[in-house]
Amino acid sequence: MWKTERLKVSLSQYNSYDYSWERAYFDGHNGGYLVICKERITQGNINKQEKEKYDKEYSMCMILVQNGYRVEYLKMTEGSFDIYLNGKSADLKKTAGSGNIVKYAKKAIEKQGAEIVVFEFEKETARIKEELKVLKEKGTKVKYYFSNNPDKIMDL
Repeated sequence: MWKTERLKVSLSQYNSYDYSWERAYFDGHNGGYLVICKERITQGNINKQEKEKYDKEYSMCMILVQNGYRVEYLKMTEGSFDIYLNGKSADLKKTAGSGNIVKYAKKAIEKQGAEIVVFEFEKETARIKEELKVLKEKGTKVKYYFSNNPDKIMDL
């Protein structure tokens, strides 16, 4: 019963977005959904570089949705976060290396106004684990997953 009610509420929220939003995807199994600000879609088509960035962020959004999260993908604004994740401001970061994880998270929180940083890591390494430990000690809110296992989103 609870799951059915949750799905109804989530679907109602999804359907309530006005014409300025593209209703991109609703997951009928877990209630996750993706809505995209139409201005963001336009921004993603400006040039090849912006298209690649849009596609990367879109892919991350879809992984979140498939894991049951409600995602609002916002228009690009200088110095701002990328999405609302279940109503909380969040910034998306995808990285192959481990050298800038703490720096990326600090910028997202302090300069871009994110409450949560979502990381996609291409590989699982000891160095990444060390960087995540630093963020945990600082109390930084982080969700992360590895490209080869997108069904397992972890929290710090």
